[in-house]
Amino acid sequence: MGMPWTLLIRLLSGVLFWRVAGARRRAAAGQAAGRAAGRAAGRAATSPAMRRRIRDARETASLLSRLVVVSGFGLATALCLAGGTSSVVLSPRWLGVVLLVLGAGFAVLTFREARLARAIVRTRRLRRRDQQLRSEV
Repeated sequence: MGMPWTLLIRLLSGVLFWRVAGARRRAAAGQAAGRAAGRAAGRAATSPAMRRRIRDARETASLLSRLVVVSGFGLATALCLAGGTSSVVLSPRWLGVVLLVLGAGFAVLTFREARLARAIVRTRRLRRRDQQLRSEV
């Protein structure tokens, strides 16, 4: 029975690590961008084409990370619900109830992350459509 708990702990600690690392990276990038923009206003790094490429790369990385998190939470949901259902029937009921509650929590997190990934895709589509319309005019 140690395997699912180890998997869940690893999943949660990995997600927490990537969230903290991402927040620190975004803060550092914001500070660095502020300094770079102040020093080099006319360089190629500040050109609209370069900014667009960087933004597209960031969006792609963000979308892929969201999809990995969604699949991880989906796996945790399935494991907890399967383990909870069988534990309620075959072993101590309190363990089954705890696993079912954890499964419900993971299901909520899966739904939330899936909605955020969908919002990223929707934003990308709207931006590309906007760029296409601007290029036609």
